[in-house]
Amino acid sequence: MNFEITKIDLAKKLFNTNNESVLKQIQDILEKEEIVAYSINGKPLTRTEYIKEIKAAEKDIENGNYISHSQLLENIKTW
Repeated sequence: MNFEITKIDLAKKLFNTNNESVLKQIQDILEKEEIVAYSINGKPLTRTEYIKEIKAAEKDIENGNYISHSQLLENIKTW
């Protein structure tokens, strides 16, 4: 079955259903934001969350909350 036929078939089924639970589930799926990245702890991030994390990181850099590459290499030696 090609993509367009599948879409039309689903649209017909949606239009004809009276099951509110099914409609709610489909609405939730369609409105769910796509995962675009993962945090260093493995938490999935949506586009909105990812941008928020980037802005927070940029603010940390502006405030001097970072270590240089050479400092990191020195820290690794103590692990």
